[in-house]
Amino acid sequence: MVYAAEEAENGYNQKIESNYSNIEETHSAKTELSVGCALEDGEIGYVALGDSIPNGYCANGEPEMVNYPNLLVSDLRELGGDCVEFSQFTKNGLSAKKMNKTMLQEEEVLHELETADVVTLTVGANDLMNEFKKVAREILNNEKKFHDVYEALDALQEGISENPLLLVKCAGALGDWDYASFEKEWVAVVETINEQRPSQSQFVVTTIYNPVEQMELPGTLNVVVEKVISKMNETIYVHAEEYDYQIVDLFDSGIGSCTQSDGLHPNQEGQELIHDLIVGELELDAFSNEKRSEAIEEQKEMEEAAKAAMENARRAKAEKRKRIVKYIGFTVLGVCIVLVIGVVLKRKI
Repeated sequence: MVYAAEEAENGYNQKIESNYSNIEETHSAKTELSVGCALEDGEIGYVALGDSIPNGYCANGEPEMVNYPNLLVSDLRELGGDCVEFSQFTKNGLSAKKMNKTMLQEEEVLHELETADVVTLTVGANDLMNEFKKVAREILNNEKKFHDVYEALDALQEGISENPLLLVKCAGALGDWDYASFEKEWVAVVETINEQRPSQSQFVVTTIYNPVEQMELPGTLNVVVEKVISKMNETIYVHAEEYDYQIVDLFDSGIGSCTQSDGLHPNQEGQELIHDLIVGELELDAFSNEKRSEAIEEQKEMEEAAKAAMENARRAKAEKRKRIVKYIGFTVLGVCIVLVIGVVLKRKI
């Protein structure tokens, strides 16, 4: 969930090294931790996708922190030793619409999804933030685009103080937002991910929480914003079964009290809260040696059963062919005998 409107200069596909103490403004990295692998069947693949929340955005003056994807990597390493292949594709300011147009068009991203055991996704809040800035600009007849949500909010508060009727217009405009457009973008995101990831992989998405909960919005705007978010989250829930993903509910998680000084992005406590909620939706024991060995054994048994079935079918087919050939042989022989007898009898007559 990226609440920062600005985007990094180098774009999300900047190549960097991932570690636990250096969270970049934009992040696209692949970290292979396979030395001394304790797993019997290879690496655990984890792909983290999204905006500034999984990107670990830090507001000015805030200490660096460990984002929830790296916290989850630590859990996976405890299960699989160093056998974790971690790919993080996150960007500040990323909306679902932008994700479809850019990130999910990249071959590298699609390739990493093909071998993922775990996929996490946090996106959607910037679709709301962009709409909020757009509405504020239109209502205030502002020719210049707002740089971020703070600028839009300040301008809106000033405008409403001069003309209270603008509050009604703003609330109405936000309430009339085209939810179908967000649903279209959301479905496109999860559909692409679902098409690429293995069928047995685990896919977890987070819902949207109120990014302006800690701000003093004019009048009843906060109520309107919460209604908009609730409808957006309904879209996320409606398509969960179709696209086989688990949902982490951030809207009612209390994360609003675990934000940085900007009142928008989660602090370290907030990142840990998201991590804990995601872990609650994952079956992490599936990545233990015991569970993976059981899965491998089951797979081998299924493959052997399939081979045996194919062999039995081949033998049955061959046996049937033999019977047919034998039957034809006897039939031809019988016809020949009848013909011979007929010729002999004819000569005697």
